[in-house]
Amino acid sequence: MYRRSKTLIPLGVLFLFSCATRPTQDYKETSTGRFTLIRYQYSSREITNACNESIARTTKRLDSIGHLKTHERTLENSLLAFEKIIADFGDETNLLTFMGYVSTDEQIRKEAAQCEEAIGQVLVSIFTRRDLYEVLRHVKTQTPEQGRLHSETLKFFEQNGLKLSEEKLAQVKNLKQRIAILETRFSANLNNDTSTIDLTEAELVGVPREFLGRFKKTAEGKFLVTTKSTDYEQIIENAINPETRKKMLFAYTNRQAQENTKILEEAILLRQQIAHLMGFNTWVDYKTWGRMAPDAKSVDHFLSGLVQKLKSRSQQDLAKLLHFKNELEKVQGHPPTPVEQWDTGYLAYQLRKRDYKLDDEKIREYFPSDVVMKGLFEVYSTLLGVQFVEVENANVWAPTVKLYKILDQKNQSLMAYFYTDMIPRPGKYGHAAAFTLVSGRQTSQGYSLPISAIVSNFNPPTENKPSLLNHDEVKTLFHEFGHIMHQTLTKAPYASLSGSNVAQDFVEAPSQMLENWVWSPEVLAKLSGHYTDPEKKLPPQLLNQIVAARDFNEGLSYMRQLMLALFDYKCHSSEGPVDVTRLYDSTFERLMGIKPIAGGHFAASFGHLMGGYDAGYYGYLWSQVYAQDMFSEFERVGILNSQEGLKYRKIILEKGNMIQPLKLVEEFLGRPSNNLAFYKKLKIQ
Repeated sequence: MYRRSKTLIPLGVLFLFSCATRPTQDYKETSTGRFTLIRYQYSSREITNACNESIARTTKRLDSIGHLKTHERTLENSLLAFEKIIADFGDETNLLTFMGYVSTDEQIRKEAAQCEEAIGQVLVSIFTRRDLYEVLRHVKTQTPEQGRLHSETLKFFEQNGLKLSEEKLAQVKNLKQRIAILETRFSANLNNDTSTIDLTEAELVGVPREFLGRFKKTAEGKFLVTTKSTDYEQIIENAINPETRKKMLFAYTNRQAQENTKILEEAILLRQQIAHLMGFNTWVDYKTWGRMAPDAKSVDHFLSGLVQKLKSRSQQDLAKLLHFKNELEKVQGHPPTPVEQWDTGYLAYQLRKRDYKLDDEKIREYFPSDVVMKGLFEVYSTLLGVQFVEVENANVWAPTVKLYKILDQKNQSLMAYFYTDMIPRPGKYGHAAAFTLVSGRQTSQGYSLPISAIVSNFNPPTENKPSLLNHDEVKTLFHEFGHIMHQTLTKAPYASLSGSNVAQDFVEAPSQMLENWVWSPEVLAKLSGHYTDPEKKLPPQLLNQIVAARDFNEGLSYMRQLMLALFDYKCHSSEGPVDVTRLYDSTFERLMGIKPIAGGHFAASFGHLMGGYDAGYYGYLWSQVYAQDMFSEFERVGILNSQEGLKYRKIILEKGNMIQPLKLVEEFLGRPSNNLAFYKKLKIQ
């Protein structure tokens, strides 16, 4: 997942995290001899004060543009100055908000969330300023690059209502500022969620003993299990007792249920009002303005068509799970029962173990995180002509965080930096995402080096073992690192158009394409090495079984993605109040073919709908069309073909949003794009 701005600003502003002053582009030694790239340590009120100061300074600088008289305006003091001010604002403030996702200090996370809330409102104010729009509207550009910047900047002002009357513009501004507050609170609630359940050892039969050793115990001797994804997945896939799995699922789907359900439902109503003020029928119609999908009708047609194409395959997968469940019940002397929501993960994992002899705990032994990262670096280096070097003695915000620099293989020039933050801890962002910390852009001192971070939650190391990944987590790592490459290898001259700041329904394509590499026997050999002896690679039989199981249960998996996309679509194409719990439950039952857990509130923890993917979750499937089409070129010439990889880097990764995504894809392919590879992957007609 790419963490897009929550303030509806596709100019890459909110997640241009950096320190209160522009980070140096070279090593900076502290008095302790440790290397500091970006600041992460703050005392009480420092984040709040720095945030307020930056807002005031930025407002003053923008006022100087807004006050320009007609005869005073030039390209440099209007459009280019505006772009620089907004990029500088990101460099001054957005690391402050990033701390809300990763800081180990609860007070700092709270201040960071408040700063993010304030920034969201300020950015809405900026992009609804009539004086700025009028100055920028009349700019005369001189190059195609400046023309692209001009059109995209104006488009965003207009998406915020600058073609409306003053009365309607004021309404849009107020509504968007309220949404910015709601989105920040929704996310902060989830980041700070500490939900747990107490389970006895008897209730946890089937869960690996070593995993149980991670849990704290209550005074009564019960295991204290969190609702973080790492704990959830272990319980839902391994616990033999269905009541244990049901209890786990109930807790997981009720994180922040009361507060976040209300927040989401309010946001949906506010979005409806904005869409109507802007002259659109629905929020989906409004949000697809400027995307690859031109309107809500196109999204509906795409999703509805996939429902029909996937239905048969999904039903076949569900029938296999039902048959397997009835087999287990027969052995236990129980009457047959239907598949429940809390059964699907367990049945799929156990059936996979039986039919493909695949046990994640055995697979994990061959994927220690440091070995996987080394192999991943080798693959990406071969493909993209870069080199990854760990920065020793780096100052970082948590002990398990690492910092790397990216060098150009050809001339050893420094290109970018990125952090890895892989291990769960209290208060940390709970899923996997790639954050742009500093966007690449051209400055008077040269090209500003991009800085990014992978934030994920893999199994922590134990006393006897390092952090070990299953194959799905390896795939997740390749996906997120694909975002990192998109963000850090950019050469676009403007921050607002660099890196991952592309159309919402294309942003996942570069990372989705790179997921395909983890199914190659050649690549899996590079990624694996037993934790006791890295020279012991994944055994051929186990490797072949992993590859053979690639399509196992994929019908249900893709149907779940489709279900979430349709739920998002229905939320944002409805009129009037939306009961998100009821809508989710009905959508789930209709598409998945089973009943959702009673009393669950999944929507309250569906962060995408309040994190920039509202009316955009369809993009995960939409972008797969282009991801698979691009991968077909690597299949044709070889997936480790350096020449093809460099072409991909130059055309797709470096150009950011300087050119429309479809044109980039077709330039890379050398032909019009089509959906044949996508349908082939899904095994549908």
